Amino acid sequence: MPRYTSGPWKIRPNGELWSYSRGGSPGQVGTMSWAGKPEERDGNARIIAGSVDLCESLDELMLIVSQPEVVAAIEDSPRISAKSRMIIENARTVLQEVTGKAVPEWPKRDPHDRRLEST
Repeated sequence: MPRYTSGPWKIRPNGELWSYSRGGSPGQVGTMSWAGKPEERDGNARIIAGSVDLCESLDELMLIVSQPEVVAAIEDSPRISAKSRMIIENARTVLQEVTGKAVPEWPKRDPHDRRLEST
């Protein structure tokens, strides 16, 4: 995962973007300047503020669905296999775009990712 200011993020009405990192002190990340319709500003701000959590969630999704027992469960269930593959591929594509880092095609996984291994 690339490095970025930890979340969650919040955008204040004046356009300031703040990080409220878990267990840390709030810090200003930047200031947003908006063009376009006023009614779109809140929606755009929410997308930006939620992007950190979304990126982290997609990373965790790819970690979980690449575990051998989950791969087997998805592949062995015709009822959910096709839709699951589509969702996983969409998540992989978005995660690659956001991080700029290659994400292995499912069901492969990053051999260096040891987050779920027992110690």
